[in-house]
Amino acid sequence: MGRPRLFEESELLEAVMMAFWRHGYAATTYRSLETMSGVGIRSLANTFGEKDELFTKALARYRQFVADNLAGIFDPPSLDAIIRVFERVSSPSDVEDPRSGGCLMVNTMFEISEPPEGIATEIAQYRDLWRATFQHALETDNIADAETRAEFLVGALWGALSQVRLAGDTTAAKPMTSIVIETIRTWNEAD
Repeated sequence: MGRPRLFEESELLEAVMMAFWRHGYAATTYRSLETMSGVGIRSLANTFGEKDELFTKALARYRQFVADNLAGIFDPPSLDAIIRVFERVSSPSDVEDPRSGGCLMVNTMFEISEPPEGIATEIAQYRDLWRATFQHALETDNIADAETRAEFLVGALWGALSQVRLAGDTTAAKPMTSIVIETIRTWNEAD
């Protein structure tokens, strides 16, 4: 008979997600997770599987974390909510805030050039979350060509997040997000 778990799986997954977000896929090892969490490597592997499986679960947790935040920002869905997203991406953050290193999903695309299927699926679902959220907000405000504009916004967001990752500072995205915000404001006037 196995020993009972001495940790809460959802809390541990949250901590694992934060470790991957702060340090990246390659630098986050089972050994570093053991040190960080106090949970043994064997217990981590028995609970979450191999590193790719663990990382896939951490990405799913991150996607849910972002979805929960978007639900608040986009209540109600609107152009103003989209603008708030771009303002937040480039707003100053504390060095301890994991946002200062960028977005876990965008960082993953930089770090893993050919992601395994589970990781690739999480990235695709994350992208779809953003596209659908933007498109719904645009449609709610009766903005023409919502689907194409939503695709533009996802590209602009991921570009801004790339700037954050490269600089290690959220304010590095400010020049890009300022132009995107100006563009968004013209859509309300034009339509």
